[in-house]
Amino acid sequence: MALGLLVALTYGSGDFFGGLAAKRTGAATVVVGSFAVSALLLAVVTIGWAVVGGLPSPAGHDVILGVATGCVGPIALGFLYQGLATGRMSVVAPITAVVAAVVPFSWGLAHGERPSATALLGVTVALVAVGLIAGAPPATASAAGEPVAPPRSSRDAVPGAMVSGLGFGVIFVLLGSTTEHAGLWPLLVARLVAVALTVAVLAALGLRRQAGGGGVRTRVLPAAGSWRLVAASGVLDISANATYLAATHRGLLSIVAVLSSLYPASTVVLARLLLGERFHRLQLAGLALAALGVTAMAVT
Repeated sequence: MALGLLVALTYGSGDFFGGLAAKRTGAATVVVGSFAVSALLLAVVTIGWAVVGGLPSPAGHDVILGVATGCVGPIALGFLYQGLATGRMSVVAPITAVVAAVVPFSWGLAHGERPSATALLGVTVALVAVGLIAGAPPATASAAGEPVAPPRSSRDAVPGAMVSGLGFGVIFVLLGSTTEHAGLWPLLVARLVAVALTVAVLAALGLRRQAGGGGVRTRVLPAAGSWRLVAASGVLDISANATYLAATHRGLLSIVAVLSSLYPASTVVLARLLLGERFHRLQLAGLALAALGVTAMAVT
């Protein structure tokens, strides 16, 4: 329970900083930068683990799951950062969460997980809460003086947010299917694959653009002024993934994944405090229902 909520807190905070960085330097470059930072952090932790002793030995199954996660991760995160950069964070993040929660919850039920009736009720309430947050109408002003995205830009971001949520749901299932003895290896493999894949795609796009006479240089690394935001995003995102691995090995995937999908709460709060995005009464009602849903899951 506590680990699931910690995952939600770190995921939501990382998404906020990643989306903020994408406003300055582009979603694809934020993906490359944040994944590179997290890969470096994981490598340092792995080396330290090896020095101390007892470094886990992952099975081939865990490595394959890590590779699959690394292929899906850049797509999911890229669509999310693009949506957060062009639309309202308080709308885009919850939409991804709805889809991301449904995928692993359905997967867990299909594979024999049987949460209690109270837990199922809590899950339902939490999903309704996220839907209320996503359905709130656009704000008309910004308390911090930042420009508020017009309603059209938020609507345009909805398809991408749904694709992102589907990707995150698949990632939840993949990571939740790793063995307890895999340690952080699936995450390290996923990050290395993600960085290599994203850089290769960006380089290919750049070469194609130059061959077509576009003459526009494709940026691979984030702009200099955005690295702090990118680093914060990478550290928080990999911390959330590591915590999620621990949580799924201690609880039901269907419950842990839904708890993790409450991450929009922290994204919305940060958007309100730092960007001045205003809360609509539907969002406030959604946050209250989210608290009720979490409580229902906690007492079972």
